Amino acid sequence: MNKINQDEIPDIISAEIPEIKREISELSRENLAGALQVVVSYIRDRITVHEIAKVIYSISLVGWIYNCGNERVKYLIENLFVRSFNGMRKLCSQYEWGLIEKRIPIKLLTVYTKQQY
Repeated sequence: MNKINQDEIPDIISAEIPEIKREISELSRENLAGALQVVVSYIRDRITVHEIAKVIYSISLVGWIYNCGNERVKYLIENLFVRSFNGMRKLCSQYEWGLIEKRIPIKLLTVYTKQQY
């Protein structure tokens, strides 16, 4: 199976999260870091209005991209997306974070746990 590269990510994100398609399309094609930041901002916004199902879906999407991504994609997700979990956690109630944490894909959760120590 071919790995997903960073040039494919903006199209995947735009197709799966239509609410941020315009913001993603305004980025240059090679700007995976920018695309991930748009996703993080979207998730933070969804947390503030308690749309936890959309948060879980978005994190699951990034988990799928991580699993299928090449080394560059994985590196960026680990260092930009997963590192944002602490900020997301602070926006949630303990109950909401518990719901989200249970649904974080295992590979991302493993990276997050390692980053804490």
